[in-house]
Parts: sequence; C-alpha cells; structure tokens
Amino acid sequence: MKPDRILQPGGRGKEQGFTLLEALVALGIIAMVVTSYLGIRTSAVGDGLEARNWRLAREIAEERMSELLAGAHELPPESGQRVPLEKYDRFFYQILIGEASITDAEAAIADQEARAGGEENERGEWQSNREIYRKASARGMSQLEYEDSIREEEYEREMENRAPSESEFEEVAVIVYFPKILGEYENQEETFIIKSRASTLSIAGFTPEQARQMAESQGEVGTDNGIQAPPPGSDR
Repeated sequence: MKPDRILQPGGRGKEQGFTLLEALVALGIIAMVVTSYLGIRTSAVGDGLEARNWRLAREIAEERMSELLAGAHELPPESGQRVPLEKYDRFFYQILIGEASITDAEAAIADQEARAGGEENERGEWQSNREIYRKASARGMSQLEYEDSIREEEYEREMENRAPSESEFEEVAVIVYFPKILGEYENQEETFIIKSRASTLSIAGFTPEQARQMAESQGEVGTDNGIQAPPPGSDR
C-alpha cells in the first residue's frame, strides 16, 4: 500500500496543507485585492454618474434658454425662482433676468464653492470677481459703483412698466442645480450656468401684436421702443 506522503528524515512531508498563519495571510491578500477592486469600481461608477449629471444639466439649461429666447412660455418666468424637475431627482433650474440678479447668483455660487474648500473653488470665486471688475472698468466705475448702478437701472426699468419690445434687451441666465456625486457633505450640489441676452418681448412671451396693443394702451407707440405705429389710413 502506497503511503499518502513521503517523510523526510527529521523533516516535514512533501505534501502538506496550509498552516493557519498561511491561510490568514492568503485571506488578507484576497481582501486587499477585493477592496481595491471595489474601490476602483465605485470610483468608476461615480465618475460615470457625474458625467451623466453634467450632460443632463447642460441639456436642461440649453433647452430652457432656447425657450426663453424664443418666448415659448405662457407666463413670464419669475426671476430667481428655483423650479424642481420632476423627471430628475434633486435637479432644479433657475431663470435669472437682469445683470444684478445674475451677478448676485454667481457670487452666491462662488461663496458656496469656497466653503466646500479647495484651490479650484477659490479660483472660481476669483474669476467671478474678475468678471465683475471687467464690466465695472468698461463703464469707468469701481466695483461697488458698478453693482449699485445696475441695481438702479433695473429698478428704474421695473418702475417704468414699459411694454416689451424686440429692440430692448436684458441679460438672462439659466442655472441648473444637481446633486454632486460622492460629495464632501450631504446634499452637496453642483451648478451649471449659461448666459445670453434676450429681448424683453421674448422674456414676456408676447407676440409683436400683443406688445403693440399694450404700447398703444400706455401711449408708447413710436420708434423709440421698437414698436412701429400703424400706417395712416389703416384700421389701427
């Protein structure tokens, strides 16, 4: 009968099972490999979701801006209101009308990012302040004078309550807020913003005919506000 293993004089058998220590070392190596793999997989999934969120945010912002520029809405948008998107969890969009509103929102976003920490966030805040400084310098003003002036201009426009026009424009922006994947704190948000200029006619969602009727009722018909008077002899 052949023995199961051959014993060496004063030594161990050639065929021998793992010792407890060897088994523990092997399990530790396997655990490290599995943990590393799971970490890489989690990071890859997170990167994929983040890319998906940024793509959605861009598409939403572009769609809302297109609607705003085309005047494709029944009621004028309420500047600064955060509107939830039912189709996407924790996604919101916000329409801003007027340079002052946009400047305030950008400053708030930069401040929020700065609180999250990081050199990149500080750079974003610096770029925001630099943009305000550039606009102020173009008007020959200090930053504070510039911010006061745009608020005063917007207040005067609101008080005028003029009929919307194709030839008068406002600074507009669309901001999309969406969840940050693997954020540093709970409910941390990312933001995507696009800016443009829209006619007051588009913002109001009026047709040229509706704007003309409103201007006539307010005695504004003429060429100064971009609304032409009806030709002589017409019914209007």
